[in-house]
Amino acid sequence: MSEFEPLNLNNEPFYWLGHKPEISHQAVLLLHGLGGGSYELRPVAERLRALGISVKGINYPGHDKPIARMPSSTWAEWYAHIEASYQELSRTHRSISLIGFSTGCPLALKFSHQYPIDKLILLSPFLDIKRHFKVPLAPFITPISRYLQHVPRFGLPIYDRDMRRQAQAIALMQSFNLRAVSSALELIQDVKPLIPNIQNPTLIIQSPLDAVVDPQGAEYLMQHLGSTQKKLHWLKKSNHIITLDVEREEVFEQILAFLTE
Repeated sequence: MSEFEPLNLNNEPFYWLGHKPEISHQAVLLLHGLGGGSYELRPVAERLRALGISVKGINYPGHDKPIARMPSSTWAEWYAHIEASYQELSRTHRSISLIGFSTGCPLALKFSHQYPIDKLILLSPFLDIKRHFKVPLAPFITPISRYLQHVPRFGLPIYDRDMRRQAQAIALMQSFNLRAVSSALELIQDVKPLIPNIQNPTLIIQSPLDAVVDPQGAEYLMQHLGSTQKKLHWLKKSNHIITLDVEREEVFEQILAFLTE
């Protein structure tokens, strides 16, 4: 079992300062997914911390209290919290990179368009909802959210049974708030026109078996990102939360190589 195997996941925000002088100026801000939390990215943060890189994991408004029913919150609130966290890091670090997971990806893309960011890492990027019956779901979310506030959440999208059990023990939200989902979709529409202007070196990691987001969003980013340094790495056996799933070691290796090259 790896020294960094995430055996004791928790969903508390964290800020771990790097301990190696030669890279102590580097920091990584980690942005979780909709209805998730810092636990989704904590194993990645542990690896970066071991390298001596400073890491900060946050929980957005609406995701920062142990509550079963996900409260309503908006992307503007999430973004404001990211801004505050970035400002905190920028006071002591010259180089800040972003790792976004799922909804954290359009947030990271928008942020990198407005603030000086070193590198972007986009994991299971949410640009559209997965179509299970060849019918687009996104156009129906906002109208439905006017009448229905919550939909149940049926387990976490992780194929690794042990990790799914551990994550579900701390992922207390048992529903999705449709107004929050609608806000995330509004964010995506706001971000898409910006993508050709984003020049940051970017790593994208996606599984074709993702049951939550449309995997073609990764291809869309490869085709439309303005960066000349971009890489798309395809997994083979994982579901949506790739940082906790069966190929997590491969995910970690790709991220560490990209950030240290």
